[in-house]
Amino acid sequence: MSTYGNSSIIDDIRHQFRYGNVVNKLILINIAVFLAIRMLHLVMYLGAGISLEVFENDYVTWLMFPSSFKDFLWQPWTLISYMFLHTSFMHILMNMIVLYIFGKLLLGFLGDRQVLPIYVLGGIAGAVLYMLIFNISPAFQNISSSHMLGASAGVMAVMLAMCTMQPNYQIMLFFIGAVQVKYIAAVFILIDLLKIFQENPGGHIAHLGGALFGFIYIKQLQKGNDLGNGLNNLIDFLVTVFKPGPKKPKVVYRNEKKQAETRAANNGKVRKPNKTAMEPQIQAKIDAILDKISESGYNSLTKEEKDFLFKTKDHN
Repeated sequence: MSTYGNSSIIDDIRHQFRYGNVVNKLILINIAVFLAIRMLHLVMYLGAGISLEVFENDYVTWLMFPSSFKDFLWQPWTLISYMFLHTSFMHILMNMIVLYIFGKLLLGFLGDRQVLPIYVLGGIAGAVLYMLIFNISPAFQNISSSHMLGASAGVMAVMLAMCTMQPNYQIMLFFIGAVQVKYIAAVFILIDLLKIFQENPGGHIAHLGGALFGFIYIKQLQKGNDLGNGLNNLIDFLVTVFKPGPKKPKVVYRNEKKQAETRAANNGKVRKPNKTAMEPQIQAKIDAILDKISESGYNSLTKEEKDFLFKTKDHN
């Protein structure tokens, strides 16, 4: 039986962003960017007749990572934006499936504060290797301009991190059965190595850069060195800076005075506590619900608990 009640899709997405794990949030961000880009092209196509090829070449490239260092200096944001950008449905579908499978497995051994840096820094490592190879290898000297997009480097980092931490862990594959994750990773890496000579060389180079980072990250973590500390500290700082300040505390002495007057008027009989007096009980119930979400996920809540959480949030 479903416990969602009458919650809408927007409500479910909002709660995933608030209480969901980092893998779900990364998938939602990738999907949101993909849909936003598609809708933008639809508007421009209907309004100005701009074709998909022109749209991608003239507009989407501002979010893609360039192979030219000079171009990158004019578009530094692409170091992050490219890893959330997809223009093909099959491209984003495959990336999100792999991210979901290996990201959820990795969360079971690590946590949000490790998985997020692996994805982001793996994507950065893939971009750096892509730019480096394109500028030093004679094989690409005849290519004047190249751009890259997609979450594959970050996804490969997550995959290799999981395979490095638990290489013998088995997952079930359709038509094959139980397979150790180290063999799945080996197949992906072999495909990337072989396809560099055939198609999308920049993308496959970036995949290898992300995979290499995932491997190094876990090896360093096993030695006690967390390569994601710097990124996590930066995120914590930004959250602190942009987080709304605490609400002005309510003045309670007036309530206490009123309660004393009421007690005197009723010959010492105390009436039911007012809303202010009930706030600790409400907060305790909220804390219990949040603990339940942390342990079992938002879907474990009853309809009454969800409604209570919504009503309490709306009245804060």
